[in-house]
Amino acid sequence: MYTAQYRQLFRRYLWHRLRSPGVEFQGLVFTGRRVELYARPGHGRLVIGPWCWIGNDNKLRAHEGQLTLGEKVVMGRDNVVNAYLDIEIGGASIIADWVYVVDFDHRFDRLDVPIKDQGIVKAPVRIGRDVWIGEKASVLRGVDVGDGSVIASHCLVNHDVPPFSLAVGVPVRVVRSRLPPGMPPDEALGLLRSGRPIPGDPLEAPPGERPEQL
Repeated sequence: MYTAQYRQLFRRYLWHRLRSPGVEFQGLVFTGRRVELYARPGHGRLVIGPWCWIGNDNKLRAHEGQLTLGEKVVMGRDNVVNAYLDIEIGGASIIADWVYVVDFDHRFDRLDVPIKDQGIVKAPVRIGRDVWIGEKASVLRGVDVGDGSVIASHCLVNHDVPPFSLAVGVPVRVVRSRLPPGMPPDEALGLLRSGRPIPGDPLEAPPGERPEQL
């Protein structure tokens, strides 16, 4: 027997399917309140994988190019993702609250022309599979966040982050690896993509054995 909450979530899913013709739903997607799913007709494409959760007040906008969410992505609330070229968020990733992801910047080379009239520069953004991005982080154009990485709260991600990294700061810097000592990244990627656990992940250790708090 489905609960009233589940029925409400299903009604929202149907509403978005009817009201968002440029959005491709690859399965059932759950959304909170006041969610904006936008694909500019003839220019942008928004693809959302099955079993995603998109919380209250999120704004996913494919102005041009393509914005893709893999399966089982979880987004908190008040996140903004603006795509003008290509943004991909890998399956099973977690996006916390008030996160900003963008694949373009405004040009500002000329002083005689308003910045808003100088155009934009674009570069694709890839957020890998099983990535956790903390509250109020910003991910800028041209960035590749590797599979299995953790981005701490309030980070400015303006360059690539290797797979299975724990990264902090403004600008972001890697402070440790999630990989057990001696495990090659390719082996860990194979385990991750096959759904098998990675042995010895320090973030999954008992409380007394976890790394010190950053």
